[in-house]
Amino acid sequence: MSRRDRRRPVSLRPMPGPDAQMRSVSPARMRAASAPAAPSSRNLFVALLPLRFFVGATFVYAGLDKLIDPRFLQATGPGSIGEQLTGFTHASPLAGLVTVFALPFPVLIGFLMALAEIAIGLGALTGLLYRASAAAGAAISLLFFLTASWTVHPYYYGPDLPYAAGWLTLALAGHGGLAVLRVPFLAMLAPDDDSAEASPGRRAVLQGGILAAAAVVVAGAGGMWGALFRGSDLRGSDTGAAVPGASLTPGVGTTGASPSPAIAAASTAPASAAPPAAGQLATLTSLKPRTALPFVDPTSGDPAILIRLANGSVVAFDAVCTHAGCTVEYDPPSGLLGCPCHGAVFDPTHNADVLQGPAPVPLAALPIVVNKATGAITLGG
Repeated sequence: MSRRDRRRPVSLRPMPGPDAQMRSVSPARMRAASAPAAPSSRNLFVALLPLRFFVGATFVYAGLDKLIDPRFLQATGPGSIGEQLTGFTHASPLAGLVTVFALPFPVLIGFLMALAEIAIGLGALTGLLYRASAAAGAAISLLFFLTASWTVHPYYYGPDLPYAAGWLTLALAGHGGLAVLRVPFLAMLAPDDDSAEASPGRRAVLQGGILAAAAVVVAGAGGMWGALFRGSDLRGSDTGAAVPGASLTPGVGTTGASPSPAIAAASTAPASAAPPAAGQLATLTSLKPRTALPFVDPTSGDPAILIRLANGSVVAFDAVCTHAGCTVEYDPPSGLLGCPCHGAVFDPTHNADVLQGPAPVPLAALPIVVNKATGAITLGG
């Protein structure tokens, strides 16, 4: 039989017309075909770029700010990591863990937290270890929510939970190959960390090494900047007394301002001006209007502050910020109390009401007694 004879017979049935083809398509398939096309995956990753760059840059800035601030990496004193950790032990649901694992090593914990923030931010910006960086960012933000923001009510006033949600979104989505740092010898192993190329473990190790080295370099530069240009500013005395006088411009953090001469004079009064009687804090003669005197509340052991207002009246408050436990400071030009850690502002002329968050409630007022005959100011019962 020839090759021509072995060919399959050709069907002579007529092809179905347009009407038969339309009848063979279900209504559901017709609706799906007429629906608008879903956005491409690239559009999704482009839409996530603003969130990615915002949280990444913010974490790098947060880490550098901790290293540049001369008060942060200290075990005690206003604005220190030690003071913040102590505040977390009062209200955080993680108080037990903070007490056991963090409070004995405050400076180390502060440094590691700053370094982790820088590494996470760089991972988001460069795309190196992207999913791992985003997952770590979500974990750290959740940790901050359970400590620094736990006392903020309602919860949506606190910033850390939205950061956790943003980081989690980035971790689930990935970078889609957009805005990824291309390292030549990494490109030979795999195009990016979302691909299924060979040696994913080796690629991850190399990316982690590069990311860690970059974080150390950036952190080192920030630490050197703080040591060279701001290392001698705002360092408290050996006794850990508060150093007031930070700028309290609304919306601007108070870290890094110079101490006020008036308040420095009030807080470093000579030994001859010390209270002559037990329980006496100061006198109306020594405490001028628009000045303040830090002291320790003998009942609670908390830092406290005595203030003579512009109208001559005298008030006293517990100086522990109701947000994260930092010690607030008095600003003579504005007559306000400010937190050097997160920017909360209180008004001592109105019972230390909160003027600017994230503190949820006013400072606790302390009773005082002013002897009009002698001018002595003492704590009340």
